[in-house]
Amino acid sequence: MNDVASALPAITHQVMLLSRSELLDSALRHHLGDQPAYRVHRSGHLRGNVGEVDLALVDAGSYGQDECLDLIRQLGDVPVGLINASDDKARRLLELRPSIRGVFRPATSRATFVRGVRTLIAGGDWLPRPLMEKLIHRYRQLTRTSQAIEALTLRERQIMQLAGKGLSNAAIAAELHLSTHTVKSHVHNALHKLGASNRAQGAAIVLGAGSPTAGAPA
Repeated sequence: MNDVASALPAITHQVMLLSRSELLDSALRHHLGDQPAYRVHRSGHLRGNVGEVDLALVDAGSYGQDECLDLIRQLGDVPVGLINASDDKARRLLELRPSIRGVFRPATSRATFVRGVRTLIAGGDWLPRPLMEKLIHRYRQLTRTSQAIEALTLRERQIMQLAGKGLSNAAIAAELHLSTHTVKSHVHNALHKLGASNRAQGAAIVLGAGSPTAGAPA
């Protein structure tokens, strides 16, 4: 059995480093130099088909946010990890591209880096604990906001969207053929459900959820 296993070809995983830094390329090769299962190659930009790549590491220090997002978009289904990434930049990129599977800080140790690469290639995630906690907090905020918006009646949502466009209560009343008193009552109820302290805050929350609902009942 051992003879058969030793005769099988070793699996080599292709790791692409997207970076403009030769120094980072050298450091990455040093980190993985004694790991024969990984073959690293660096590129400043994507060229052609990336179907043979098992893991792409995007150097967040080499590119601006929009450049990082464009590279990640071009990578398609290839697992992506951010390398040389500050917590703030990593958080912003993760919020925009939840498909990012891993984040490596500038001071990540060699042993931690190797474990992270192994985890990402195996299909797992590798995120620093503080970043994970921030993302969970953000997710909970979005969940609460979504639940609050769902609790609004169609009319309350419609009125808050019109308020967000700058219409006064009187103008909204004229637009919807309602009394000003009725509009004020809807605004009051909507703000309570949303946990908002004023019309501007409530309208901003609702406008972020989508376009006005047509045919809302009075």
